[in-house]
Amino acid sequence: MKYIKLFTLAFVLFIGSSFSTKNEIVDMHAIHVTKCNIDFSDEEKTLQITLHIYLDDLESAIKKEGVTEKLNLCTPKENPDGDKYVTEYFKKMFSLEVNNQSVDFDFLGKEPAKNILAGWFYLEVKNVEELNDLKINYKILTDLYDDQQNVIRLKGPHQKKGYFLLNSKETFAHITY
Repeated sequence: MKYIKLFTLAFVLFIGSSFSTKNEIVDMHAIHVTKCNIDFSDEEKTLQITLHIYLDDLESAIKKEGVTEKLNLCTPKENPDGDKYVTEYFKKMFSLEVNNQSVDFDFLGKEPAKNILAGWFYLEVKNVEELNDLKINYKILTDLYDDQQNVIRLKGPHQKKGYFLLNSKETFAHITY
């Protein structure tokens, strides 16, 4: 009987902790991680960038920047300005230097991930004639969570690969090819 009472109490506390009494967005997932793939295409002379980000986190970060509208990213109810807000946030929180020169990226689009909690975002840097040196400042979501982890996978010239794990304290990566 004692174990049943303890189990019931633990269950009630667990369920109760799942609801927020504050005006905050409740985390829909316990892990705060993004994935970033950066592939150099020697043939197309581009950096092709793919970001995998949890949509609730991205919307919270954009909201923190002052956007008050509901975005509903990657849904049929998506705000018509969703891409604009995402692009503005990415431009502020993600930057690249190729061969010691700052470069701009184009936002190509997005789509929901299979689990629908996350989205895939596609960026491209054009006119990269050669890639000898790449610096990445990746601060996406680091202003939102202290435990944020950002994983970068690189594929450079001659299929040379590199990996980085960044966080809210370390947002910078550098690789020389």
